[in-house]
Amino acid sequence: MVESREGRYNLRKRRKTTHDNLVDRISYLPHEILVTILSLLSLKEAASTSILSRQWQHLWTSTMNLNFDDEDTLCRTARPPGGKAQELANLRYVNWVNSVVEQHRGPKVEQFRVSFHLDKRSSSSIDKWIRFAMKKGVQMLDIDFLEYGFHQSYTLFPHQVFGFKQGSAFEVPNLDPCMYTGFKSLKDLCFKNVDVAEEVLQYFLSNCPVLERLSVYNSRYVSRLRVVGTSIALKYLEIRECFMMESIEIRDANLVSFTYSGHTIINLLIKNVPRLVDVSICEPNNLFFEVVFTQLSYFLSQLETLKLTYNVLFRCDRIFPTMPNLRHLGLIFEGDDAFALVNLTYFLQACPYLHKLVLQMHYEGPLKSFARAPKFSHNFLKVVEMVGYVGRTSDFALVRYLTKTAVNLEKIVVNPVQTWLLQSLNYRIMKDSILKWQETVRDRARKELQYLSWYYDFAHHSGLRPADRKP
Repeated sequence: MVESREGRYNLRKRRKTTHDNLVDRISYLPHEILVTILSLLSLKEAASTSILSRQWQHLWTSTMNLNFDDEDTLCRTARPPGGKAQELANLRYVNWVNSVVEQHRGPKVEQFRVSFHLDKRSSSSIDKWIRFAMKKGVQMLDIDFLEYGFHQSYTLFPHQVFGFKQGSAFEVPNLDPCMYTGFKSLKDLCFKNVDVAEEVLQYFLSNCPVLERLSVYNSRYVSRLRVVGTSIALKYLEIRECFMMESIEIRDANLVSFTYSGHTIINLLIKNVPRLVDVSICEPNNLFFEVVFTQLSYFLSQLETLKLTYNVLFRCDRIFPTMPNLRHLGLIFEGDDAFALVNLTYFLQACPYLHKLVLQMHYEGPLKSFARAPKFSHNFLKVVEMVGYVGRTSDFALVRYLTKTAVNLEKIVVNPVQTWLLQSLNYRIMKDSILKWQETVRDRARKELQYLSWYYDFAHHSGLRPADRKP
């Protein structure tokens, strides 16, 4: 069969149209847009685009997102700690960061994050990274050297980096003019497991006009911190496990959220902070109650979120101050404390408009039964989350109590895994088995809650009042 000229022409036209549809249109986008797209990818994903073409070969070196996250290597070298495998992993990590920093061609960096178990042997490289990030006008600086438990602290900012003289009184350092770019643009600063001098922190607070977030974890050299004056832009402050901390003063400030977690009672002065609505305090000490409801009493009435990650429910002899604006409350619930439900009732009475309650379940021993709680109905509580629910008798008793007390309750969230475990390396190593166990516990909780739902539906149609419902 002979193909006509018209047929051959149509075939060539279809082939040409198909070829036109396969044209690489992305590569013709403006350079700035391509860099923005690459910055949405992880650093390793962005680097892998270098094989696409000559045009893409060096494009990734302008990415604005430098997140040096190497979790896979951390998991492989986590146990046992130390040894040649860990040293080799450290060397490879440092070389990786150095290589990217040296190749970077972009005018600015939005995020610079390093997270690995490094120590003083890498000090020269770390100093170079910090200088690089500041000169690139970094907006988010996140440094974590011991997230996975390797206690080899490193002083992130030796005094010579910013011009401080060791052992001298605080003075304004003489910085490289290019370093000031970083101070002008820095919005989020996080130090984890880093020994950073308090003078350096104060310098950041005073000289970063747009710094809104400051987080310091496990720093041995910080004993005092002052956030004073409306000229300081800080809105979110988080201080955790700084064992030498003695006092924190927050006065006449723009702070919106404050978190403190430590093992000692500190002098906490918070005054004239009208925007402060979110507070989280953890101090495992017998004087914790007095700290929370005396030092913080001046602004409790304005809070919308309060998290007390230590057991305050053991004090049934106290009247809790009323918190009329509180919408979100987080507490430790001692599942083996006979008076836990009684004290939880007193706390709920102090939060008449509470919308969400998060309870961290904690157990130390067996419990036969809870003491009878006062009769009380809460009309606004809609959501309850139980973290660490494992299906004990006390867990089920707590669920029964909540379904009776919160008359308009809409949802109960069951999470068997404690928050601290989700953030640990053990969770990453044993993730599959933990998830399987988690689903087993949730399935048991689901059946228990279905039973309660069936019972209360039956009680409702039977005409029983809430106070008479005793499954």
